[in-house]
Amino acid sequence: MASKSEIPREVVTAIVQSSERLEGAASILAMLEEKADTSGEGVKSSELAAVRSIVEMSVNQLDEAWEEV
Repeated sequence: MASKSEIPREVVTAIVQSSERLEGAASILAMLEEKADTSGEGVKSSELAAVRSIVEMSVNQLDEAWEEV
């Protein structure tokens, strides 16, 4: 068990992985925004669902990691 001043390795890993996934989700959202602006096409619900899935996965991983602290 880590001391009170240390964050457990699992939590650090969850934070890093979630951060990377959220950066990817932000990138996808920027591409969808550009698509909608330049092509006049609407954004498909499946495209938004993919981004939502990434965000939800990150939230769940962080919640699980913090429960261990």
